[in-house]
Amino acid sequence: MRPHPRTRNRSTVLATALRLASAVALAAWSCGIGFSAEQPALRPTPTLWLIGDSTVKNGRGDGAGGLWGWGQVIDGHFDLSQIRVVNRALGGRSSRTYRTEGLWERVRDELQPGDFVLMQFGHNDGGQLFEGSRPRASLKGNGEETREGVVEQTGRPEVVHTYGWYLRQYLAETQTRGATPIVLSPVPRNIWRDGRIARAAEDYGCWAKEAAAAGHADFIDLNDRVARRYEAEGEERVAGEFFTATDHTHTTKAGAQANATCVVEGIRQLAGCDLREFLDQPSEATPGSDPGASGKFDFGNEEPAPGFLAVAPDSAYSEERGYGWLPATGSTLLAHGTPGGAAQSCLTADGPFLFSVRVPEGNYRVTVTLGDPTADSCTTVKAESRRLMLENIHIAKGERLNRSFTVNVRTPALPGGKQVRLKDRESPYLHWDDKLTLEFNGSHPAIAEVVIEPAPDVTTVYLAGDSTVTDQPNEPWNSWGQMLPRFLQADVAVANHAESGESLRSSLGAGRFEKIFSTLRAGDYLFLQFGHNDMKDRAPDALGTYQRNLTALVRRTRLQGGTPVLITSMERKAGVNHDTLGEYPRVVREVAAAEQAPLIDLHAMSKRLYAALGNRLDDAFQDGTHHNNYGSYLLACCVVEGVRAAVPDLATHLAPDRGPFSPEHPLSPEEFQVPPSPTIDLRKPDGN
Repeated sequence: MRPHPRTRNRSTVLATALRLASAVALAAWSCGIGFSAEQPALRPTPTLWLIGDSTVKNGRGDGAGGLWGWGQVIDGHFDLSQIRVVNRALGGRSSRTYRTEGLWERVRDELQPGDFVLMQFGHNDGGQLFEGSRPRASLKGNGEETREGVVEQTGRPEVVHTYGWYLRQYLAETQTRGATPIVLSPVPRNIWRDGRIARAAEDYGCWAKEAAAAGHADFIDLNDRVARRYEAEGEERVAGEFFTATDHTHTTKAGAQANATCVVEGIRQLAGCDLREFLDQPSEATPGSDPGASGKFDFGNEEPAPGFLAVAPDSAYSEERGYGWLPATGSTLLAHGTPGGAAQSCLTADGPFLFSVRVPEGNYRVTVTLGDPTADSCTTVKAESRRLMLENIHIAKGERLNRSFTVNVRTPALPGGKQVRLKDRESPYLHWDDKLTLEFNGSHPAIAEVVIEPAPDVTTVYLAGDSTVTDQPNEPWNSWGQMLPRFLQADVAVANHAESGESLRSSLGAGRFEKIFSTLRAGDYLFLQFGHNDMKDRAPDALGTYQRNLTALVRRTRLQGGTPVLITSMERKAGVNHDTLGEYPRVVREVAAAEQAPLIDLHAMSKRLYAALGNRLDDAFQDGTHHNNYGSYLLACCVVEGVRAAVPDLATHLAPDRGPFSPEHPLSPEEFQVPPSPTIDLRKPDGN
């Protein structure tokens, strides 16, 4: 009997790989083969290989058409500094054709001791054996029976085996290579019968389990796990969020994320399986410092609702508590409503106020319950350094409204114990600390409850740029990047890594892109807007260096499965009639064309916008380069229009309450009603 491959622990896996690397290097040296600095180093870390069909990897794996396989999003659940995840699944393949087309041979030949293979087949194993345009079926069952015939499409003879037989070949060949195979039953389709998802327990789910047992391999009943997840979510939500209206097999990104979570849960429950050690551990830290804290906060002076933490007017933030009010605003907090009356109280104030909760780095879904039982209310919500999340939510007296959004929280920490090299002034910024901070503002802000939940699977839009993009921490300065979250739905987070005074080259040198790429995943976006400070570089090849760096970032983003979006810099106030940015907008356009990357021509749109503002142009600027709240809001509207035109997949996630925007017809300063934040610093930001 073949030894079970799961007897190795993680240290043994790595040691085996290191011994293999050393042996190869020694053999190469003895044969006179040199290794240059440009050659890739032999990797001691294992690889997780994914093989299967379109429910594992849809199309090219870039989310085209809004369809995703679970393998496209599962890498976010692993410690990628310790393991590679390679998705070699291909749509339309069965357990038979993945082998006969040579797809498995290419994976098998790359397998190394200590690797892992997750395999999921079944969706395409029915149908024709030899006839028609898609002769891909395997025989039903798990036995040794065969059928011989000639494939009509190719004219070649072929012996077709059972579904279980093909799986057993994958298992045996994986184990022979010293790798660990794991069999998964196929994810269910969106087919309901009497309120339950149709399962594969009598056919492919059963045969997959039998093949795993016969091959001494681990098995995850993904079909049943996902079915139970769908039933818990409910038929309406599954149909509306996890699948499209015309497809009951292929999932949206939300559906793929749900399926990937089920895969990970299955891996965690495989006793003795080394792959568990490479999973990112579920965060033990919950919002706040109390290990029992739920991330749920009840605002008012009554006893909190079950499972909630009470937040009173005197609940100031402390390191011991881990949540509470920040004292910087000077506003007086008041409790309104009935003490002790659940759902009948809130906190309000005579001005804006800030509430912080200590959380680990990551994305968080925040759900706020707004409304005052004693008066009409109007609440604007910002996050971290003045990112606009909710704009002027009007609620009648005695009514309540729940609204959700997603906030990105980060620290300067980089893998390997390194840090982003922040400027001295950045160290106290709210967008670099270990807290999630909310600002409640408006003519009569009223907050009743806040629920904060980790959201590891949402799409993230990363921003990189200068002072016209960054989260400006203080009034009266502002950027379009901190206005952008207001225009996106709750299933998207904005991670703004731009900083005042930065050029493309200085951002690379400070490790800002290293920080971005340490967390960017397949399906995420990277918006790049540089030029204002780059044009000051007097080096002989400054423009060429800019072009090469921009091209490299586009390619690196795609290499990680993300979508790069290039943005030309908006003009300065003096640029209405003549350009002030030199050749930099042209270079951005050329790189976008050469790399076939989405382009948002904010340079051109800003000139149209400034011309439309006419004698009100000064109302949009704080100085000759930097904008105020009004100006940055208008520029954010331009960026959103660019998303509609050039990034259609992301455009499906735009907030529905804002229609198309024309730079020729901006709203007036009098119509703009976003209230200013309480922190003020009149000193000009870096950059020009």
